[in-house]
Amino acid sequence: MLGLCLLSLGLSGLSLLLPASARAAVNLKTAAWATRGDYIEIVLGFDAKSPAYSESFRYDPDRYVLSLTGCQHALPKEASDKLAAIAHPLLSKISVRNGGENCELGFYLSLAVHPFIRTEDKNLILRFYTATRMERNTTLAPGVSLTEKGITRGGENLAAYIVRIDRSALSGEGAAQLYSVSGDRYDRKTRLRAPSSYARKERAEVVINGGFFGKQGQHLSTLVEKGLMRATGVYPTRPMLVVSDSGEVLIGRYNVVTALVYTDPKGEEKRLTVNAKNYPFQQSKVMVYDQDYPIETLPQEAMFYYLLRNHKIEYHGSNTKGLTLGEGVLLLATDIIPEANPLQDVPDGSSVALETKLTDETGRKLRAESAIGGAPMLVENGQVEISVAEDKVQADIAKSERSRTAVGLTKGGTLLLVVVKETEGQNYGGLTLKALAELLISEGTVTAMNLDGGGSSAMVVAGHVLNCEEAEQRPVSNALVLKLAGPQGGS
Repeated sequence: MLGLCLLSLGLSGLSLLLPASARAAVNLKTAAWATRGDYIEIVLGFDAKSPAYSESFRYDPDRYVLSLTGCQHALPKEASDKLAAIAHPLLSKISVRNGGENCELGFYLSLAVHPFIRTEDKNLILRFYTATRMERNTTLAPGVSLTEKGITRGGENLAAYIVRIDRSALSGEGAAQLYSVSGDRYDRKTRLRAPSSYARKERAEVVINGGFFGKQGQHLSTLVEKGLMRATGVYPTRPMLVVSDSGEVLIGRYNVVTALVYTDPKGEEKRLTVNAKNYPFQQSKVMVYDQDYPIETLPQEAMFYYLLRNHKIEYHGSNTKGLTLGEGVLLLATDIIPEANPLQDVPDGSSVALETKLTDETGRKLRAESAIGGAPMLVENGQVEISVAEDKVQADIAKSERSRTAVGLTKGGTLLLVVVKETEGQNYGGLTLKALAELLISEGTVTAMNLDGGGSSAMVVAGHVLNCEEAEQRPVSNALVLKLAGPQGGS
């Protein structure tokens, strides 16, 4: 037993609180509460047989209200103050008040937990199981399930939502579809959308938020959509989830190689490394952009901009003012001093091809139908392996407690989509990356990586946003979609 508080009153205090005309046949005389490893128990004592009661939730999900019919309370102020000062991650206080003929107790909870209630003579006993005992499982389709559970870490209660997708669900006739989507998929201009918007547009049963993004919706992580490399990061090797053209799901660190391939005046084939595609410009880099990138956000002076049109290169100028990229037209950018400008060796009018490929650590090319990048890696070979320094992840992101989104694979190939909920001001926070990795291992993952988190974290299942109110969703630039087979999936 971690704590015990017994509040009792003598009859002498009753007459001071209740005039004779207001006294009911039943009075609440004592209240005791105890916390244990997996539950909180409250014992309410009466001066007669325990009264009938009704239950309700108000200000969902944070206040459970128990209304005791025909009862008045006889608790003095000091006793009520102790109830109002309960300090527990699940239950922060209990308020007691008379409402007409009934006594109402309000239990302020961090999760919507209904108590088990039993009566023993003059006592009414409520037992609130803490988050470690809460779990609900729902089958969404053959091989696909949702687990909603409470977890307790460091004395704090958290809500975790886990969609499990067996390997068999993604293969064969009538298989589910797992793929990446970007905000501009539908109108070529809206770069940020709420996760629930992706779910409606795709008629998909499950959506989670994807990789990191900038204020104008720029993708800051690798994104492959419908087999097209939409964006790459400036770090060539980063974690990502890859769905191959055969439907295989991979999670790991993969290489993105982007290059310009051209023939020099001597007839020799040359390759010029491009540092990133559709990523905010970085000094001393060579970058490439297409019509889906907000080119007006690029530097407007001291630049060398080139157009790649119909596989021919031509110098454009030092800024992008008034420039519109049409279908199939690419913009190349560098700010390196003219003497070292790597693009100056490519004569105007040269035939140039942009080549982008995804490879594993052995150099084997991956045929990706979809991919979403994240950072850092969390779990490798079943162990906590957090690549914070390697992936240039800010220390405050790694060590702070916040909502998290992650993906992981089990030894048997089951994919887990995981969102852990943080709620400000509800007596519990989120997870550090280390705690997230440990949670993923406890759920059976042997490989896992982090996606964008904090206010971006969201999971939509069957049209409902599980971890926050729909109006509170943060629009994101990309998402990971699971579309089930059959009439509900629209396939």
